[in-house]
Amino acid sequence: MIWRQQLKRLHRIRELDPVQDELRGWHYYTPPIRPKAYIGLTMGEIAYDYCPTKRDVYLRRVLGEKGVEKPQLAYGQAIHKVFSKALNDVRRSYISGKDPFDIVKDSYLEREFCPQDLYDYCRKVYGNLTLIWASQLAEAKTFYGGDAVGFLPWSTEVRVDGSAIGLSDRLIIDALGEFTIIEVKTGKREEFHKLALAGYAMAIESVTETPIDYGLLVYINGFPNDVEIRFEGYYISPDLRRAFLDKRDEVIEMVQNGRDPGKPVKCPETCPFYEVCWK
Repeated sequence: MIWRQQLKRLHRIRELDPVQDELRGWHYYTPPIRPKAYIGLTMGEIAYDYCPTKRDVYLRRVLGEKGVEKPQLAYGQAIHKVFSKALNDVRRSYISGKDPFDIVKDSYLEREFCPQDLYDYCRKVYGNLTLIWASQLAEAKTFYGGDAVGFLPWSTEVRVDGSAIGLSDRLIIDALGEFTIIEVKTGKREEFHKLALAGYAMAIESVTETPIDYGLLVYINGFPNDVEIRFEGYYISPDLRRAFLDKRDEVIEMVQNGRDPGKPVKCPETCPFYEVCWK
């Protein structure tokens, strides 16, 4: 249970740097949680700096550009779907009475579930994830005996209303554990990925008034041959929360003022607005 070990190490950090009440999502009616305006921003528009100047947000929100879907997006969407299916299949199989060994043996990813050119790789990802979750259940049964329901995989594709803190009312979190946000990523590790954990945590807190202190980034890479799955646990600290809120307010101000932030020095060709930005 690699991720459980990582999260345990964060308890001491939380004790030394506790989150002030004013930085909890349930304080959505006062600054700094209260936004400058309510325009329903997505998590990606705030947290992800694939476009360093946020000109992609300007093109979409101010100029009304649509952008073009790139192949990398289809790949990422497929991996997210496989992640969700693997967790849900293991959960249903165990609740129905299957032994963890049989869960792995009987697991199967239908061909029509993902694009055919990605199927072989998605099948490997699905098999690896199924093995991870089933192994977790088997380990729990060994140590605690009998029922291991408490160790079932996380809830997936959790919808949350983030409108109280200036975000979309249709946010979707990849997975949600006990007091833990889980986000799935493909591609290289980026520092700004952590910001989304803070945003989702405060969104949930604004709705449930339950503290969310931990986040887990799950990186799935290695296409087309190997499957590399890495877990990185984070404490959703006061500084991480403030960094997200500062980003949110900067984006809101840019959109409200219709200010063009300018082209970045370097622009990834995977950006949906690459052709628009550089035409």
